[in-house]
Amino acid sequence: MNKKRGFTLAEAMIVLVLLGVIAAVTTPIIFNSKPDENKLKFKKAYYTLQRTTDAVLNSDTYPEGDLSKTTNAADAFCMAFSDMLNTTYDDCANSSAANTNGTSAFTYNPSSATSSLDTLDGYCTKTSISDPFDDSTNLPKFITQDGIFWWGFDYDFASPTNSSGIRTDYTIICVDVDGSEDEQPFAFGIRNDGKVIIGNRGREWLREGSDSAIAD
Repeated sequence: MNKKRGFTLAEAMIVLVLLGVIAAVTTPIIFNSKPDENKLKFKKAYYTLQRTTDAVLNSDTYPEGDLSKTTNAADAFCMAFSDMLNTTYDDCANSSAANTNGTSAFTYNPSSATSSLDTLDGYCTKTSISDPFDDSTNLPKFITQDGIFWWGFDYDFASPTNSSGIRTDYTIICVDVDGSEDEQPFAFGIRNDGKVIIGNRGREWLREGSDSAIAD
């Protein structure tokens, strides 16, 4: 008659210890390899902004390829932009919407690009945005279905400036990838001919290995 043999207590303990060691080694690797959600949403917003700006500029609304060639240019651009996206909240003309630079263009100085781009970021980081679904004030212009808050769009694409023949005037668009949570917003500049620049903080995030700990 065959005799059945099970694991001894010592053998079972050894197996549990080995499993614990394997878990301790592999768990950090698994979590570190998980994509940063805010980073992914930022990249999505960046490419969405470029693609949508180009689409708006080439739409029937702007037959001359100039974002200033319409009445109430800032609101018109915001509405044309948001209409091309899937939004959960949309009110570009809301008087409670946050503005970043009044009606003046941000001036990009090519001779001091780093400090100018930091200033571009500063227009957005100084603005505290509220959630419109909490009956708040200081609201974003619109919210896309992925939870990203968008505001700015408050320059009417007038009075172009230049430095050594280079156009330096931009309106500012602010993008907050986690809504009204802790992550700081990102700043983009858009000229009336559709040229887009990105703030210093956003440029850092586009580099390989960037994460949400990057400071302004």
